[in-house]
Amino acid sequence: MNANLKPSPLLHFDVSSGLKSVLGSELITDDEVAIFELVKNSFDANASLVEIYFGDRNIIIADNGIGMSYEDIREKWLFVAYSAKRKSRLNSDFRDGIAERRHYAGSKGIGRFSSDRLGDMVFLQTRAKDQVSGPVHTVQVDWSRFDSDHKVHFDDVDVDYEPWINGFKLPKELNERTYGTSIEIKNTRIIWDRAKILRLKSALAKLINPFGATTDGFSIAICAPQELAADNKELSHEKGADGDFAEHKIVNGEVGNFIFSTLQDKTTYINVQIDRAENYVESTLIDRGELIYRIREPNPYSELRYSGFRCQLFFLNQSAKLTFARRMGVPSVQFGSVFLFRNSFRVFPIGEDGDDWFKIDRRKQQGFRRFLGTRDVIGRIDVTGDVAVFEEASSRNAGLIETEAVSQLRKCFVDACLKRLERYVVPVTYVDKEDKNTGDVSRLLTDPGRARVAAALAKLVDNDNVELLAYSKRLVGILDERSAQFEGSMVSLRAIAEKTSDLSLLSNIEAAERRFEELKRSEELARKQADEEREAKEAAETRAAEAEASSLKLRVEIEEEKRRNLFLASISTLDTATILNLHHQVTIYAVDVQQKIENFILKVAGRDSVPASEVLDAFERIALLNRKIMGVTKFATKANFRLESEKIEADLGDYIEQYIRDVAKQFLLGKISVVVNNDKKGVPQKFKPIDVSVVLDNLIANARKRHLRTKEITFDITHPSKGITHIYVRDNGSGFDESIEDLDRIFEKGFTTTDGSGLGLYHVRHVLGEMNGTIEAKREDGKKGAVFLIRIAK
Repeated sequence: MNANLKPSPLLHFDVSSGLKSVLGSELITDDEVAIFELVKNSFDANASLVEIYFGDRNIIIADNGIGMSYEDIREKWLFVAYSAKRKSRLNSDFRDGIAERRHYAGSKGIGRFSSDRLGDMVFLQTRAKDQVSGPVHTVQVDWSRFDSDHKVHFDDVDVDYEPWINGFKLPKELNERTYGTSIEIKNTRIIWDRAKILRLKSALAKLINPFGATTDGFSIAICAPQELAADNKELSHEKGADGDFAEHKIVNGEVGNFIFSTLQDKTTYINVQIDRAENYVESTLIDRGELIYRIREPNPYSELRYSGFRCQLFFLNQSAKLTFARRMGVPSVQFGSVFLFRNSFRVFPIGEDGDDWFKIDRRKQQGFRRFLGTRDVIGRIDVTGDVAVFEEASSRNAGLIETEAVSQLRKCFVDACLKRLERYVVPVTYVDKEDKNTGDVSRLLTDPGRARVAAALAKLVDNDNVELLAYSKRLVGILDERSAQFEGSMVSLRAIAEKTSDLSLLSNIEAAERRFEELKRSEELARKQADEEREAKEAAETRAAEAEASSLKLRVEIEEEKRRNLFLASISTLDTATILNLHHQVTIYAVDVQQKIENFILKVAGRDSVPASEVLDAFERIALLNRKIMGVTKFATKANFRLESEKIEADLGDYIEQYIRDVAKQFLLGKISVVVNNDKKGVPQKFKPIDVSVVLDNLIANARKRHLRTKEITFDITHPSKGITHIYVRDNGSGFDESIEDLDRIFEKGFTTTDGSGLGLYHVRHVLGEMNGTIEAKREDGKKGAVFLIRIAK
């Protein structure tokens, strides 16, 4: 430096009054976000309640937080970009003095400027909690003063201060307070009509994290006196189908994020959280109120150990979507998808409609049927953390600044939450077309459903790091040995039993496998005997076949007739081959009955007593086989299709209609009318005629025996979508006994209120389960009789 030159004075930044707009209306570009910033300030002031008042061109945001002293106003509220919250992270005594909350929703020191977005003047009233005997401090800021000349220095623009000794001056509709803070925005820049306030209330419902609401005791209430009349009109309407008012149509009152608790009993969801003490990731999957599994595994996300990570993710089936739209007033896709909450407040725009911060939809494009997208799920993630860990962008609508913790947050969500939910939903519920419309787990209680659940669980625990803590014993258990899924399910169940060291389950598996081997031997013996009889009559069968093939024209006419009518009007055209095939089926079932009787006799021989459950189980198996034999005897004079493969391919609705008309009616006793209504929209599918006869005969017999005054039984057959058959069975009898509160009990083995065996409806549910179908019993308000709804998916 030249020795003759004097040193220059130190340089510094100079701030224009235009900074107000940079930090206010130009930074906060959304009215709702502007209000969110002020609500966050109330939360950080340890308020338990913040009230948002809408008046005539003014908005008041009043809380019962710790309030501010005169020194706080000067040194903090009027100190631009200064945040006491940042300081408090370096000084734990500050936090201990004002709240139990460990983190803050904001920390930039600029949230107060959001009021510039809302109106041209802000009026502050505040009094500290520890200075209730002192005055209420008031500050009025006219934002237009900052815009008159941007050459004026920011700190040269005056604000007005006045102490009030008579306390807070607030509208009578708001709660009285002795301390806290009220911010009034005067001369609002837009008109806040009913529609806009309702949109804000919906947005606030997404702002409040139910985790935070529970742990921090923070609530928001809206007060808009001019909307009370419209609210009362809405409240005078009838309640919805679920017995609740549509909260989304009411302006005044507390804001609640109730939709997540509403969905819990309607669909499948997973809860995932990281245990900071033991450093585990614990996951619980629940399907329509039924706990499917609870697992834990080592936490691979080191940056998230102390983050308080929690996620609740819901799969939106059709039933859940309908519930959502009814309760929230908008389709779920318009509401948003997976929301992120930092320190108990929303991080925008994560979760908004069209946002894909977690890359969910990008992933779904790689496998439409294998992966879930933002339209399929809704949920929330909750984390806590300092600025260095999860820092929100200053613009307040650009999400989080990328850090290693944020990267691990994304990965944890995809791997531990989304994929885990997919690996249950896709193989368990997606494959059943009817399940999406079902609000309970009834379709999973069938043998095919239980087998799918067991397979999904077995695949999950096929990992040395996964510890299975609990699972559904109702859905995961031994299937009936007659089930087509039995052998496959045994592999899954053995894997689960070995993983949990469940000796009782292992013992039951071994016993079931022995029974299955006995059943296979019985069936093999029966088929062998039947085949021997068939071979002895082979010559007659061959001649009959040759005679049928001798005339092409006759064969075409026969096939055409078969398509028109599955049952014959008389036995005059019953051919030898059909008789032999029916005899073949009777032989199989009869030998199976004989084998089971012999097995039971050998099992109980030499025993002084036999548990009633063993006797009932043995006779139940025999009874079902006998019902099938009885079904075959009906076909013996009516059926014109062969049963050699047990299955046929036909329109199930048409088959049911013709069976009732041409077979079942022929065996009715008494004056009972059976009516069938068929919408004729079905498609061909494969099924066992004998199984259908067991279902229909049982339902008709049950109506005739149980409901003594029954005069008419109606079968309404509909097809709500391709491959789905619904059958409503109604009678006009005396209905179900009023003492039966849970109608699902009538399908339990041995349950009866008459002198019957209690096996008929149990067999119906079992057979329908084999057909990928379910049945439920209902009572119709104001009507007599019993109602059954059967759903069968192709």
